Amino acid sequence: DTLWRENEVAIPKSHDGVAGWKYIRQLAQKEIRELLKNNTSVVYDDVNARYQHREELRKVARSCSAHAVVLFVDTSLDEILKRKEANRSHRKRHDVEPENFQKAIEQLEPSTADEDVLVYDQKIPLDKWIDRNFQGHVRHDAIAMKTIFQERRFR
Repeated sequence: DTLWRENEVAIPKSHDGVAGWKYIRQLAQKEIRELLKNNTSVVYDDVNARYQHREELRKVARSCSAHAVVLFVDTSLDEILKRKEANRSHRKRHDVEPENFQKAIEQLEPSTADEDVLVYDQKIPLDKWIDRNFQGHVRHDAIAMKTIFQERRFR
C-alpha cells in the first residue's frame, strides 16, 4: 500500500488493473533487492497468491544471499471482507478493485512443502508470535521487526 500510494500518479492504468499491479511489483522487487544488499531484513506485505509470485521474491532474496520466508496470516474470508468494508471508510489501505480481489481469492495457491512458511493464526498476540518465530530469521533486532510488522499488518 505504501508503494501504491507513493507512486499512484505514475501507475499505468489498464482495464483489469494488471499493469498497475505489475508496475508496483517491479518497484517492490527493486526496493527489496536494495535493502537486502544493505543487509536489512524486509517484510513485503502482499498477497502473493500464486507460487510463482512467491518464487520471484525468493529469487530476489537468493540473488542477495538472503533467505526468504513466507508469512501466511491465516484469516477467514468473512474477516477479510469485514476489513475490506471497514477500509472503504477509513482508507488506510489501497482499495482493490472487486474483480481483482475476486481473482486473488480464486488464484490462491496454498504453500508447498518446499517453501519456508510461518503461519500466524492470530490466536496469540502478534509480539509474542514474532518473538517465538523470528529468532534466527532476521538480520536485525526483533524490536524493529515488531514495529515494521505492526505498522504494515492488515487492519
